[in-house]
Order: sequence, then C-alpha cells, then structure tokens
Amino acid sequence: MLAISVPYNWWKFLHVAGVLAFVLFHGVSIVVALRLRKERDRGRIAAMLQFSGSSVLGMYVSLGWLVVFGVVAGIAGGSWDDGWFWLAIVILVLVVGEMSAVARPYYQRVKEAVEVRPSGVPRKSDEELEEIMRARVGAVNAWIGFAALVAIAWLMIFKPFATF
Repeated sequence: MLAISVPYNWWKFLHVAGVLAFVLFHGVSIVVALRLRKERDRGRIAAMLQFSGSSVLGMYVSLGWLVVFGVVAGIAGGSWDDGWFWLAIVILVLVVGEMSAVARPYYQRVKEAVEVRPSGVPRKSDEELEEIMRARVGAVNAWIGFAALVAIAWLMIFKPFATF
C-alpha cells in the first residue's frame, strides 16, 4: 500500500479554503436576509429569495469541505483529544441545527407568503406578509452565525482546553 505523507499545513490550508468558500457562498444569503426585512414588493422578495437559493449548493459543498478537512487537520495536528476541537464541532452542529430549525422554515413561510395564486390573488394578505417580514429571524441568525464563526476562530487560534 502506498502511503502519502501530506504536511499538516496543507490540511489546514484546505480547511481554511473551505471556510472562506463557505463565508463567500453563505454571505449571499446573509445579505439577502438582512435586506428582506425592509422589502415589501412581492416580486422583489421572490427574486431575492431565488437569488439567495442559488448559492445554497455552494454553501453546502463548502460546508462539507470545511468539515472534512477540519477533521483531517485536527487528526493530523494531534488535536483529536483536545477540548477546543470538540467544542468547535459542538458549536458548528448547534448552529447548523438552529439554522435548519429556525431559518429554513421562516424563509419557507416568506416564500409562500409572496406566492400569487393563478387567479392573481396573493396567498397571504398584505397584513400577513407585513407580520412575517417584520420578524427579526434574519438579523438574529446573522448574529448567531457571526458569533459562532468568531468563537470557532478563537478556539482554533488560541486552542484552550488543550487536552481532556
């Protein structure tokens, strides 16, 4: 069997490249989420949601990339038994869970609220749309994601809880 020795810095580089790609792709959704709260034109809201949705595949691919190479870098770097490594994974899992449980259903409600029936009548009244659009889900999730990213970066740089 041929064993290939890859220096640890390459694993770190591949992990960080995945993080940068994730921020790039997910940044589209974050900007849309923050802008949506002020928008009331159904056509523009639908277009913004479609634009945001166009970045989702890249976001998920880069998320998978950063997880795979983060774990590989953690193993190669001897961090598998370190508390900071596992805390970073826990934070990531919690944030992905929160986004899936809160953000995804909210944006599905927004999408449904701006749909227009074949008769030309909106599925939701202007008042219902207004109530949905006033929600602070986008801003709250942006702050949660930002705080998680900062916390994980801090853990990776300062490596507290070096060993269980």
